[in-house]
Amino acid sequence: MRAGKTRRNLNALDAQLAQARSREDRAEAHFQLALFHDNNSREAQAIPHYRSALRAGLKGERRARALAWLASSLYKTGNPQEAVKRLKESARLTSDPALTKFIQGLLRRIERSK
Repeated sequence: MRAGKTRRNLNALDAQLAQARSREDRAEAHFQLALFHDNNSREAQAIPHYRSALRAGLKGERRARALAWLASSLYKTGNPQEAVKRLKESARLTSDPALTKFIQGLLRRIERSK
């Protein structure tokens, strides 16, 4: 039952992307697909969707979150240098204390892994 539900969610997200007509709708659809893959431990599949969401113009705190979570996925897939760049960009954009804490923690983890 769980697998079927997951498939429907992915199908719904794919449909949302296919039906997106505006840049904002495409940005949001890519962001939702990125989150779906990221939350299911498929960081390599999430990365292109985060990048597409950012290119399509994701704004404000959602942009800051997408950058931070992109950085996390990049770090997990072996690209710590780009992860640090995205984390710094996210830190400049956010005013959310929880996101700031996440960014600082990931930066420390990356530094310790060098």
